[in-house]
Amino acid sequence: MNTNKLFDRILFLSMFLWMSVSSNLGSLGFVINGLIKELGTLSVNVKALIGSSSLIGMFIGALISGLIGDRLGRKKTIMLFVIVQSVSSILSYVIIDPIWFIIWRIIAGIGMGGLLPVVASLVSEYSVPRNRGKRISLLESSWAYGWLIAVGLAYLLLNSIGWLLYGILLSIISLLFGIIGLWVEESPRYLLSIGRKDEAIKLAEKYGVPLPEIRPRISMFEGLKKLFAPDYKKVTIGIWMLWFTITMGYYGIFIWYPKLLVQRGAELGYQSLSLYLSKHRLDYLLITTFAQIPGYYSAAYLVDKIGRRKVLFTYMVFTGIAAFVLAGIRDVELFILAGITLSFFDLGAWAALYTYTPEQYPTNIRVMGTAWASTIGRLGGIIGPYIVPYLGSWETVFMFFALIHIIGSIGVFFGRELKGKEMIE
Repeated sequence: MNTNKLFDRILFLSMFLWMSVSSNLGSLGFVINGLIKELGTLSVNVKALIGSSSLIGMFIGALISGLIGDRLGRKKTIMLFVIVQSVSSILSYVIIDPIWFIIWRIIAGIGMGGLLPVVASLVSEYSVPRNRGKRISLLESSWAYGWLIAVGLAYLLLNSIGWLLYGILLSIISLLFGIIGLWVEESPRYLLSIGRKDEAIKLAEKYGVPLPEIRPRISMFEGLKKLFAPDYKKVTIGIWMLWFTITMGYYGIFIWYPKLLVQRGAELGYQSLSLYLSKHRLDYLLITTFAQIPGYYSAAYLVDKIGRRKVLFTYMVFTGIAAFVLAGIRDVELFILAGITLSFFDLGAWAALYTYTPEQYPTNIRVMGTAWASTIGRLGGIIGPYIVPYLGSWETVFMFFALIHIIGSIGVFFGRELKGKEMIE
């Protein structure tokens, strides 16, 4: 059996699936800004729904993937959600109407929300204990590249082609990434769980991963019960706390970031920060998006050095501190530094979270456990963007999300530290 490599074909293709989702979502802030401007006066409720539409779909998608990912298999579930995401994203731009946009974005979100937990579980199952944390963190790092593509193309093309063509272009790019990712192979652990032992052994030898004794598949109802069985109840509650707060904070801030920066400039009148934002808003977004990349790689290095829980706790707390500083800062240089710090630690926390979650559950409920944690996260993701228009000022928005991240960090104390250990079976 070959030694499992840090980087292989499964991880490479899975990163394209991750970028498919992040490039799609990363474009949404710019699209929302353009859509609201073009449609004119909209109620606060409609604006809130536009901001939360994809996250509503992601909530549904994560819930569905948890029910079918352990039944149909990782690869079939991935194919299904890639199709749903890609087709619906393109259709959301066919009719320029807020209601139709919300409907199609919800459906696209179903594909996005269903895709992520299945892909994370697949990469976990193609990893060995010594490098599993790094591999999942590398997978999550590709989120920054997809988001960077969305921000970079907005920087280069948005003013010249407009929000509509920009949205269509990013939907096509997302589709292409998804198609590339469809070449992943099925999980050997899943194949073993359904009795296809020869295929499982072949794939395990090909990629140098162990095949422990796998518990037989169980019904969906039994799987849900198991999440709250004595062995998993505490773990599940802690993971749900983490997912809810991280997702609420991330999407609440970043979906509305382009619009919030415009708002912040208007709130400050003719101060230096206001002038900076009026001229360099896209530069600021590009700089802070680049900061996500070292955030991911720092987490990728640390999760197998100091452990998942320490990384998660530290990065969530520093995200909260950065949000607190952003709430009141008016100096241009410190505003940029705080924005970089927020992106660095927020996205690094995501890398640790996706490493931490799948390994807490056995194969027969791994996708369900990961997907239901993601489902609770998507609930937070719906609430976050939805309440931003109601929170009002820039200061209130960032003070609120600072508090959310610090409270959520407590969830790390409920789970298991599996640094250097085999996944639960």
